[in-house]
Amino acid sequence: MFKKILSWFLVIIVLIIIFMFSSVNASSSTSSSKKIIDKTVNVIDSSMVNIGLKSHKLNDSNRLELVNFLNVPLRKLVHFTEYLILALLLINALKVSNIKINNYIITLIFCFIYACSDEFHQMFTGRTNSFIDVLIDFSGCLIGLGILYLFKKIKNKKLAV
Repeated sequence: MFKKILSWFLVIIVLIIIFMFSSVNASSSTSSSKKIIDKTVNVIDSSMVNIGLKSHKLNDSNRLELVNFLNVPLRKLVHFTEYLILALLLINALKVSNIKINNYIITLIFCFIYACSDEFHQMFTGRTNSFIDVLIDFSGCLIGLGILYLFKKIKNKKLAV
């Protein structure tokens, strides 16, 4: 019983986190992600100089250019990762709850619908909604389930030997 409650609790937490990220307006969201990327780039750049892999630190202009270049791909990677985690947690919750229908299909459908609703929700927060983002989210779900499926196949082969 505890495993079931915990597994569904974790699913709900991830759904809330996704909802909260989508509730932040575009300028605040972009500003926050650029600050995180800037700090990360600065730490990596300083570390490379300190261990002798580079002879000098990036100047402000180059660092800003790099931050702007990395911003969109890393934001999309976050979308992808959120849904990969959601898919793994959801399929686990379904398994623990002894749902007898195909858990992979339920997870795929749920993640797709939630990704669509997430983009719809963003229309009311001053952000743009994009079907490309739905596809990125859904691909995170697909990859997560694909990895899980492969691990199960490998595990079953090892047990059969």
